[in-house]
Amino acid sequence: MNWTSVALALFEFALSAGLGLLVVYVNYRLFIVTNRDYDAEVEMKKNNLGAGILLAALLIAGGLIVREGVYPVTNLVRLYVTSPVDYVNGWQLALLILGHLGLVFIVAVYTISLSLRFWGRMTKKLKLGQELKQGNMAVGVVLAGVVMVMALFVSDGVSRLTKSLIPQPSIGHVEFSR
Repeated sequence: MNWTSVALALFEFALSAGLGLLVVYVNYRLFIVTNRDYDAEVEMKKNNLGAGILLAALLIAGGLIVREGVYPVTNLVRLYVTSPVDYVNGWQLALLILGHLGLVFIVAVYTISLSLRFWGRMTKKLKLGQELKQGNMAVGVVLAGVVMVMALFVSDGVSRLTKSLIPQPSIGHVEFSR
């Protein structure tokens, strides 16, 4: 058994589980704090399905976006542990991990928030917040769709961005003779 691989797999599992819980908590709290039109916790207690569907979509969307930023981080750790070349030290590794995860969280939160605000401005006549407060499930479903579409598109961009920011070890120079 390769204990390095086992340790890396356990690290990836712990990181994914921790980030999953963090994404759920942060997105939930942000939705509660930033929503000015109604109290989402009160609406959920009243069994408001529209608000519940929107909240579920926000949680899933945040998870989709952040998940794409986890893969480059785990690859960075894998390279650090298995590479014979020291291309980053432990402090640099920790800062790179925190920087990548911070970037991914910021992108996820702002993308979701901006997409809802943009959609709200495009549909001013509907007064979406008030409709959700009144239990309009159709509005919750449409807003959930907006959030999910944005998450699907943005997650690929987050993946490419974070992968491009990962430092790669030099493998040397290759010369071809004639």
